[in-house]
Amino acid sequence: MPFRRLSNELVIYQFENLQRNASALTHFVSTRLGGTSDGRYASLNFSFRTGDEPERVVANRRRLFDALDIDPGAVIAGKQVHETNVRRVTATECGRGAADYESALDDTDALITDETGLCLMVLAADCVPVLLYDPRHHAIGAAHAGWRGTVAHIAQRTVEAMVGAFGTDPADLIAGVGPSIGPEDYEVGPEVVEQVRAAFPETWQEQVRLLPNGKGIFDLWTSNRLQLQEAGIPSGQIEVSGISSYQATDRFFSERREGRPTGRFAAGLMLT
Repeated sequence: MPFRRLSNELVIYQFENLQRNASALTHFVSTRLGGTSDGRYASLNFSFRTGDEPERVVANRRRLFDALDIDPGAVIAGKQVHETNVRRVTATECGRGAADYESALDDTDALITDETGLCLMVLAADCVPVLLYDPRHHAIGAAHAGWRGTVAHIAQRTVEAMVGAFGTDPADLIAGVGPSIGPEDYEVGPEVVEQVRAAFPETWQEQVRLLPNGKGIFDLWTSNRLQLQEAGIPSGQIEVSGISSYQATDRFFSERREGRPTGRFAAGLMLT
C-alpha cells in the first residue's frame, strides 16, 4: 500500500487497486502526520470524541480535505457504535459529521452511495476501515470494523447493502482493507474467541491463534478478507494494506498500543 506525500508533512496512503480507478474516484487513508494537534493527539487527529480541542480537529480535517480538493461540506460520517448499521446516503446528508460530532449520522458504522461528490468517511485507531468500489454501477461503500463489527459481519453486510441498493454484482467490487491492529498484535479474551468461533464456524481457526491461557490472537485482516470473499468478491480484487497500526505508531494512532486518550485517523472515498 503505497503512500503519497501531499506536502512536506501531510501524508496519505492509497490502495493500488482503487488508485487504478483514480479518474472515477478519490480515496485516502490519512496518517497522524501533518496536523495541528499536540500531545497524545499529535498531530493529524480526526476525532472530536477523544478529548482533543475541536478547533484543532476542524483544522486538521480542512488541511487534508484542501490538499485532496474535497469540499468539507461534502463529507459524511457516522456515529460509529461497533454494530452493523449500513446507511445509504445522498446529497441531503452532506456535511453530517464533517465539522462536529453532534451532526454525524446516528448509529452508523457503514455508508454507501452512488452519488458523485459525496465523501464517505470512517475513523479508526486499530479498527479496520474497509473501502469498496463498484465500477459497473459507479457506487461506493465505507465500513468501520472493530472486533464486534467484524464478528457481526459488517463488511459482508455492506456488500449486501450495495447489492440491494444499486444492483451491485459482488464479482465486480474492488475492496481495500486498511491499516489496523495487525494479525500478531491483537490479543483477545476467551469470550471473544468464542464469539469468533460461533460467527465463523468453518473458518475461525484461520482467524484466531489460540494461546495456552485460553486467550487468542485475532487476525482482523483475515477475518474481513474472508467475509468479503464469502460475499462474492474475488480474492484478487481485495487488497489488504498489511500495515499494523499497533506497530506503526509513528504513522497511525493505536489505542491498544498508546492507551486512552489517543487520536483517530480516517479513511474515505468519493465518486468524481
